[in-house]
Amino acid sequence: MRKLLSAQCSRLLKNKVFWLELLFMFGMGVCSALMPYLDNVRYGEHSRVDNMLFNYIVLMGLCTPVFCSLFSGTEYSDGTIRNKLIVGHTRFSVYCSSLLVSLSASISVALAFVLPYMVLGFSMLEAPKASAGVLFFMALLSLFVITAYVSIFHMLSMLITKKSTSAVICMLAFIVLFVLAIVIKGKLDAPEFVQNYSMTIDGIEQMSPEPNPKYLLPEARRVYQFFFEVLPSGQSLQIAAINVVHPYLLMLYSAVTSAAITVLGIFFFKKKNLK
Repeated sequence: MRKLLSAQCSRLLKNKVFWLELLFMFGMGVCSALMPYLDNVRYGEHSRVDNMLFNYIVLMGLCTPVFCSLFSGTEYSDGTIRNKLIVGHTRFSVYCSSLLVSLSASISVALAFVLPYMVLGFSMLEAPKASAGVLFFMALLSLFVITAYVSIFHMLSMLITKKSTSAVICMLAFIVLFVLAIVIKGKLDAPEFVQNYSMTIDGIEQMSPEPNPKYLLPEARRVYQFFFEVLPSGQSLQIAAINVVHPYLLMLYSAVTSAAITVLGIFFFKKKNLK
């Protein structure tokens, strides 16, 4: 395992996609701090550091499938995985070493956003509204979400031989997860009552509120809330807004998702016929 990790780390440092994602996230971190600062100067707004501090977790849902599919896909196209098995490495060690390096790379990409944002944000923006303990816990929770993302997309990348097919399927999986989270959030945010207005001779008249037919009943709300908290994309939206209802449950869901997906990935990778 140690030799595999060393070889994977060496290949990571030469990987162009990894460096491009680092550069992209660094730029996003700088822009995320500069844009609210300019709004503060021009319009007298009062943007705080924590307003956009955790936006990186949403972007990681995009960066992770791109990296995992291309990083692991290259090993298939170059015949590296087959060669590792020929020289005596087990499929378990091959899968886990690639997973650990992909996770390390993804955390590095996230830090490429966080570090410049914090340096610029704490010097130009107002102090965070959330306490230091809350910010630390959100950062810790984001690591669990990144691990869940990596576990999902790494499994897909290790089970799909063609690099191009793997990249497309991973991106489609991310889009499906993200759209589901947006739809579920919209359902959960629907108000219980809606305000109606009518046009009269004297102008617009406000009428009494009426029940919103789109408002979720308690049973349905519990189901929607469950999926919003289980999906990594739903968790990322909550962390970005620093509005997590059940933080410990989210941590548990991410841990269970990562473990279950990894076990399934190893199982099917051991059964996979490598040409």
